[in-house]
Amino acid sequence: MAELKTTVSVSLEPFKLEREFRVSHAVTSQVHLLHLVLTGPDGSAGSGEISADSAFDQNAELIAQEARDIVEQGFSESELSEVAEIEKALGSWRGRVSGPALLLAEMALLDRCARLRDESTWEVLRLPEPGKIQLLHTVPIGEDASVRQRPLKVKVGGAHDLEVIESLQGQAGPIMLDVNEGWDRDAWQKLSAAVQSLAPAVLEDPTKDETLLEEIKESLPSTSIVLDESIHDQRDIERALRIGVGANVKIMRMGGLFPAIQSLQRLRQNGRTSMLGSFLEPANAVAYAAQLNALADWTDLDGHFWISGDQPTMQYWLDSSRSGNPVIDYRKYEQHA
Repeated sequence: MAELKTTVSVSLEPFKLEREFRVSHAVTSQVHLLHLVLTGPDGSAGSGEISADSAFDQNAELIAQEARDIVEQGFSESELSEVAEIEKALGSWRGRVSGPALLLAEMALLDRCARLRDESTWEVLRLPEPGKIQLLHTVPIGEDASVRQRPLKVKVGGAHDLEVIESLQGQAGPIMLDVNEGWDRDAWQKLSAAVQSLAPAVLEDPTKDETLLEEIKESLPSTSIVLDESIHDQRDIERALRIGVGANVKIMRMGGLFPAIQSLQRLRQNGRTSMLGSFLEPANAVAYAAQLNALADWTDLDGHFWISGDQPTMQYWLDSSRSGNPVIDYRKYEQHA
């Protein structure tokens, strides 16, 4: 392969959250922000920005090195501007590097490719227009769930689950419970009556135990069961389909838009609930994922509010007025608020 003339720079910096974010098995107080910039010999540029959270086994320094290796070792100069070549080359790295590294590289590569074509990234990928991004309001473990916003996602899987679930009884929906695989059989036996009475619209990641998962699914006929933490690639999507449940697709885990598109399409083709999710990520990374909004049943892309300092909202749009990766646009929401 000829020497790459495009330059690659990667930086990372720690970012401390204003308050801790708690789920059943992890507490996040700090993330690292990673930024990758490609600059071509003609001056054309592309950039990607993600976060790494050690609470979810994401090693920022390793991700940075892997992303650099993908671009510097995986491409010839001509391949950097062709969508099909980018997808093919990135595919050759799957299983060899982490999902976050693939996402960071893909984000910068497609940003530059789209800018060279004077199109938005979602247009280059021939995706449907993202439209209005309708969010879920997420309440972490330990925080007050008596809020007005809907749809509401409440994190459970802690010591006070029964109290939290009972407090939601009789409230307007849609209400979702996200367990982060935090229930075992003993917990479910204590909580099953309350959960069945609540009949949440979605129950996300109730357990790691597949036998128990089947029992939970059968006891909640009107609730969509969705897997999250076990969803890393297309094989996991196929497993979810085999056991008759949906999936929360996170492009950080999947390794970019290319595999996420395939996963969301498979879920829709099979009539299973699909959710588009995120970790605690910078606004640019969330906007990048939101390009898939039209392919998902639910969009849970509010992780940037913990980092960006933006005022939380329940809706936003994407600004695609400039070529390349879009950015979040709150102006339409403010006009309709």
